[in-house]
Amino acid sequence: MKRLFLLVALALSFSCAPVRGNDIMEKIALYIPNRLIDALDMFSFSLGVGPVLEARLMGTRFVDVGAGASLYCCKIYKNHNRQYGFGAEEGWYWSFIFMGEESFSMLSSTGLVAKYVEDRAGVPDPTTRTYDFFDGPRDYWAIGGALGGLVDGDVYIHPMEWIDFALGFFLIDIKNDDLVFDDFR
Repeated sequence: MKRLFLLVALALSFSCAPVRGNDIMEKIALYIPNRLIDALDMFSFSLGVGPVLEARLMGTRFVDVGAGASLYCCKIYKNHNRQYGFGAEEGWYWSFIFMGEESFSMLSSTGLVAKYVEDRAGVPDPTTRTYDFFDGPRDYWAIGGALGGLVDGDVYIHPMEWIDFALGFFLIDIKNDDLVFDDFR
């Protein structure tokens, strides 16, 4: 019965989008690496040092409580949208539920960490480039928190990545971030 369910699910997933002949082979050949990478995408963290003071609890950017300020904090990142590396950030923010202000900059970075500036007042807008679902440096839907005082760290889970991970078992890639053979050329 499980095999029948799996075959039906695979047939449905292949019928959801136009498929080239090589797409099926790519999906099968890269199935396990893509599931492992999707599992790593489900969370992010950073750890850094510098003159920083912050405390934050976040249940998406819309439900965010906390405040923080950083003069220059050097961090190591395993961040949203596969940002891995080192960076230096500065800025300040305060937030209470859905209202707040922020002036934050990723000053410099190495590896795959994106540089960006976020200046806002009021409710965060999920349609800005910073929160772009496919390649934005920040996740609007992240849930987690940050705590810092000279040593700063944060941990977040990413609900949309959890959905991408679960659907990936049926070869559905809503983030369009699975590896393909062209990535290795």
